[in-house]
Amino acid sequence: MKTRFFALAALALALAACNNDNEILNNDGPVAARFIADIAPATRASGTTWTGGDRIGVTDIGNDTRYGNVPFILKNGKFEAEEKVIYIEDVKTHTFRAYYPYNAAGGTLAATTDATAQQNQPAIDFLFASGATGDKNSPVVSFTDKTKDGGADNSFHHRMSRITLTIEAGDGVDFSVIKPERYTLDGLKLTGTFNTADGIATADDGAQTGELTMELADGNLTSSVILFPQTAASLPLNVNYRSQNYRATLTVPEGALKAGNNYTYTVKVRNRGIEVSQATIAAWNEIDGGEVGADL
Repeated sequence: MKTRFFALAALALALAACNNDNEILNNDGPVAARFIADIAPATRASGTTWTGGDRIGVTDIGNDTRYGNVPFILKNGKFEAEEKVIYIEDVKTHTFRAYYPYNAAGGTLAATTDATAQQNQPAIDFLFASGATGDKNSPVVSFTDKTKDGGADNSFHHRMSRITLTIEAGDGVDFSVIKPERYTLDGLKLTGTFNTADGIATADDGAQTGELTMELADGNLTSSVILFPQTAASLPLNVNYRSQNYRATLTVPEGALKAGNNYTYTVKVRNRGIEVSQATIAAWNEIDGGEVGADL
């Protein structure tokens, strides 16, 4: 599961009682709910589409307590019930919510975003969708953005925050032979929780801020980290190049890393230091931090 960027990924999540997608629905008996889902405005960290083996948790809100945190797994391009099918057995309208990645415990999940966790970003790229409805006569439940048709946005959304750095060679520096090896961000809360019931990700209030060091492997000079939303007016940055630390400060727009935002910065390593751009927000939502310069 690789890092992916900014595209809608429409997928059919088939929760049918049999393998026939064209099954004729029997309104006199239970009807298997079927789902369509988009991730908006961007996909999860691992790519522009879901990956085989991805698992989500789906809950029928309020109407049927049997269907809480039901896992579905992606196989052959479709999400299939892993343990049980969700049935609509009455004439009521049912409302659903869903989250990614699935966790058997559900509820409020504790997580860390340290350097080890960053090696498997899909596991901490929490997504949440809610408000999609279906009934016995219309059992296709659409976790999609319906705002263009005057409806609600029921698609999956990123609930964490992300920082993306692109490191470039500035004046008097040549990356053709030797490239930066790693960088360190400081002042971050690296622990927090994700609530699978409401989709809220929160950094731990009492957590001490610390450093996050990321290796720049295989000459890749664009690197992203996924973090819990948190207050952070500025973040110290060190870039290690030729065994020396070039220092700069990232200014965070509005003084906070917000859910769903990707804060992008261009970091220029120069002969006398580093230059860092202003941040911009783009869709994750992207926030362009601009260019930042770092000095020895």
